[in-house]
Amino acid sequence: MLRGIIAKMKNAANFLNYPILQYIPISINPLAQNAEWSNPFNLSGPQFFLFQDSAALKSALTRLQIKLNSTPPEEELYVICLNFRAELVLFRYLTCKIIGQSQGNNCHVFSLTKKYFPRRFLHFGLFENDGRKLRSINFEIY
Repeated sequence: MLRGIIAKMKNAANFLNYPILQYIPISINPLAQNAEWSNPFNLSGPQFFLFQDSAALKSALTRLQIKLNSTPPEEELYVICLNFRAELVLFRYLTCKIIGQSQGNNCHVFSLTKKYFPRRFLHFGLFENDGRKLRSINFEIY
């Protein structure tokens, strides 16, 4: 597992703006993953949503027809990636990069620890493995 993460970080070093040693790798705590998600709203292209409240997460999951494999841990940041599978999360200063692969009708739900994130607005970006930025959002951590 560690070798896989190191290989992904070496690949990401090819397109990151700063040396890889300046990034903090954040572990992905998987809550649900479905490669054959029904896509009830016919969403095209990768999408991602961030939540800090487990009740809001559960409400969104109900609307998107996604079932969790495990109970979400308290006081974490919850991420829903649609048409995308996250493989690596890197944090540096006020930017968090979620790196992975676009995959149609795939949903990936996971949580991230907030202990590295300052309590302010952060920039979250969804990136393809080759460095293409797919989506981004500014989100306040509290």
